[in-house]
Amino acid sequence: MNHPHPPKLPRYILLICYGSASTEDLLGDMDELYESKRDKHGKFKANAFYWWQAITLCFSFTMVKRKRDEVISPLYTQNRSITMFYNYFKISYRNILKNRTFTLLNVFGLSLGMSIALLALAMYIELTQFDEYHQDAHQIYRITTTVDENGNLERYASNPIALADLCDEQLPDIEQSVHINDHFFPVAKTSGGTLNLSGYITSPEFFELFEFPMTEGNPRSLLEPDQTIITYELAEKLFGDKPAIDQLITTENWGTLKVSGVLAPFPKHTHFSFDLLTGYVNIDPIRKESRRWTAFRGNYYYFKSKSSSEEIEANIQQLAEQGTAFFEEDNEKVTHEIQSITTINPGPDLQDEVGVVFEGPVFFLFFGVALLILIPASLNYVNMAIANALKRSKEIGIRKVMGSQSNQIINQFLVETVLISLMALGFSILLFMAIRQEFLSMLVGADSLTLNPGWVTILTFVLFAVATGVITGLVPALFFSRTSPIEAIRQVMDAKKISISGARKGLLVFQFIISLGLMIGIGVLLRQYQHSLTYDLGFHKENILVVPLDPVNSEILKYEFMGLPEVTRMSLTSSIPGTPLSGNSYFFREDFLDSLRTRVVYVDDEFMDHMELKMTWGTTEMNNNQIDQIIVNQKLMSLLNNMNAESEDSLIVHLGHEEKVQIVGVVEDYNHEPLRDRIEPMIIRVNPSRTSHALISIATQQLPNTLSSLENRWDQVYPNSPFRSSFLDDEIEKTYDFFIVAFKLFGSLAVLAITISCLGLLGMVVYATENRIKEVAIRKILGADIVDLMKVLAGLFVRLWLIALCIAIPGSYFFYDQLFVSMFNKFSNGVGFIEILVSTLVTIALGTITIFWQTQRVVKTNPAVNLRNE
Repeated sequence: MNHPHPPKLPRYILLICYGSASTEDLLGDMDELYESKRDKHGKFKANAFYWWQAITLCFSFTMVKRKRDEVISPLYTQNRSITMFYNYFKISYRNILKNRTFTLLNVFGLSLGMSIALLALAMYIELTQFDEYHQDAHQIYRITTTVDENGNLERYASNPIALADLCDEQLPDIEQSVHINDHFFPVAKTSGGTLNLSGYITSPEFFELFEFPMTEGNPRSLLEPDQTIITYELAEKLFGDKPAIDQLITTENWGTLKVSGVLAPFPKHTHFSFDLLTGYVNIDPIRKESRRWTAFRGNYYYFKSKSSSEEIEANIQQLAEQGTAFFEEDNEKVTHEIQSITTINPGPDLQDEVGVVFEGPVFFLFFGVALLILIPASLNYVNMAIANALKRSKEIGIRKVMGSQSNQIINQFLVETVLISLMALGFSILLFMAIRQEFLSMLVGADSLTLNPGWVTILTFVLFAVATGVITGLVPALFFSRTSPIEAIRQVMDAKKISISGARKGLLVFQFIISLGLMIGIGVLLRQYQHSLTYDLGFHKENILVVPLDPVNSEILKYEFMGLPEVTRMSLTSSIPGTPLSGNSYFFREDFLDSLRTRVVYVDDEFMDHMELKMTWGTTEMNNNQIDQIIVNQKLMSLLNNMNAESEDSLIVHLGHEEKVQIVGVVEDYNHEPLRDRIEPMIIRVNPSRTSHALISIATQQLPNTLSSLENRWDQVYPNSPFRSSFLDDEIEKTYDFFIVAFKLFGSLAVLAITISCLGLLGMVVYATENRIKEVAIRKILGADIVDLMKVLAGLFVRLWLIALCIAIPGSYFFYDQLFVSMFNKFSNGVGFIEILVSTLVTIALGTITIFWQTQRVVKTNPAVNLRNE
């Protein structure tokens, strides 16, 4: 009797899924179960059960294991993971020693790329530690303000005074709080001249909420007038080894302050930055209610609370509704949020910040620059690894024939790459330590950073190097793990696999563009620096000494100096021409409904003629008998004519709310400020008592003797003050030191980018030439000369260079001419042809050397050597 057989289709599907793996036992068991089900439940249920068994087995672990075991060579033995890893390490070590040149190039390239990334990582780790040392730091917050003016949102770190007072009065969840105002900028008078200081106006609660220990004094002294608490660093600067307590600091704008306390050495890793503190008793409170809400800039409120941030923020916003009407008068809507003190660095980009803050967007831009350097370096390794591994194809093929699995080939390459990455980490740490201080010198607020690598930083560096190695090694590892053993042994690769792909060409062009752009940036910076130093500022500046002085007895000093035959002229000024100018005042219209901000320079009677300033109208002589007389520049005069067009006498104007002055002359616009600033409206007033520098023209061939004579005369007038002098040219040159900083930054990035791009170019050339060695040999046998062979091997890279030049030159010109130069030099003629040409030629020369260094080695090789195995 014939019994029905199991369905053939599920059996066929199962055999396809299993491939060549053994299935006899499984199929036998399924047949027995089929017969048993058929006898008990019938054919239909037996068929359904057979289908279910076949589908289940297709996705079972049994099938996966049998298929894997089937492809394993009988020569393969399973070793423990530690032993396998040791073998990977040993083979990698041997390959690194065998290919020293390849290893050195990759280690050098990766270390350059990783060095900038290490700076970014170290800086980020430190910034996350800012203000963590305060007790209960994660419970300390500050109130921020967001102003919506017709759809334009502006976020501020400050907040209204009235809102802070309401929080103190009506929010019981606030355990401690402190008010801070950062409009405290005393100008201290010292024996060496004036010293610009910055500080906070606050209360004793500042020391309860924050960890700023004092070595001397009492925080309660901030409740008394004319008292100040200074930092340890300021005490050393002002008083040296003398006790600072009860010493007096004479200032130009805050009177005399008595030192009532000295802080311990200022801590690192805090966003607070100040020289001294004083109390609110020294300023007039804002009494008008509307001003207590709308005049919030410069006022900060910090508090401690254990309640949830959402609850506190909701309560604060409810209190803030009391000031809504005052903002609505200016068509503004205001909301408030709270920000933890530990999230200020790195934090959001807020206006009116207090202290040192590294904004998150700027910091992550720095991270982007680091990746811009690291990614090409990693991809260079990929190219060179594949090019070098072509020589190891027989090794890969034999290992596969002997039973190595794809995952083992991948592991081998990853271990090798991680080892190279760790070697690169060692070199990059050396670079990191070498450039760390120079990097800090270019940062604003670097006093808060150390970049000293601790154990957290070192561990992060190691993990970063391992991650870089793994990510970098995946591409060559996957590439060779999929290579056929026969192709690997015969060294015959698929032409599509080993060709230089469009992505690699694009990467190379991108590297050329970055390198050329940075090199052009160096040329532009040098040219603008030279232009800034040689530009005609509109005043006489040759052979002029600048001497800081106390305005007391300045006329006596002038008489003494003018008695020397080497001194030809002398004048006094409150601001050195050609350097930043900070003094401001306001002109008001007759009805006080409009105002105009202007710069103010105080001089003596000799200043105008001494500086050889040109007048367009009026006289340089000013007297202040009945009404103060002033001289204005052309810029200010044109604006005043528009503002006071209906005035009966446009030459008599309101300076401030109460003072009237008379314009007696208009000076031709000149650059009293650096070239990065436009010519601003400016007035010149005669008032020797408010001057701070003497300008002395000298005519001598014996400068040391002249300086000695000046110092002797100085000692007669100021016996307790040291004599200091510098040339006006040098003072002006100092204002352009930022060009030196920018040059260092661009220079370091350019060196890294160019080196990495040259290494990438070398990798591509090696990659291409290694695959065309036999072609070159055959061409030489057939009679091709060196020039033809160079064209064949280098033609592709020359074309890529031309593409990069066509993109980089116009792009760099637009960026530097339209955006970059205008930030640093408002009076520049723009980017010139020479800097672009020289920068381009230097970059091309470096690339050309890289190309022909490798191609000439291949071209000069004896063709018999390359064809001897054929």
